Amino acid sequence: MDPEEEINPERVGIRMDVLDNIIDDLNNNDELQRIFGEPVSKSLVVVADSNDLRIEDGGVVELTGEQEKRFLDILDEVIRANSI
Repeated sequence: MDPEEEINPERVGIRMDVLDNIIDDLNNNDELQRIFGEPVSKSLVVVADSNDLRIEDGGVVELTGEQEKRFLDILDEVIRANSI
C-alpha cells in the first residue's frame, strides 16, 4: 500500500498472523474442545457485519446458556491475549 494513500477509517482488519494465533489458542483450549469437539475452529465462523469482525459459534453444536457464556468469556480472553 502506498503510504500516500488515505486509509479508510471505517474498514476493520486483523493481521493474518494474529488471527492464526487466535485460532490456535481456541483449538488448544480444553474447555472449548469439550464443548465443540476437535478442532474447535470447525464449529466457529468469522462474521463481517458493517465495520465489525466477530468470531461466533457457527451453529454446529447447540449450546446451553452456560456454554455460550463460557465460550464468549474464553473468546474474549484469547482475543485480548493476542491483541497485546
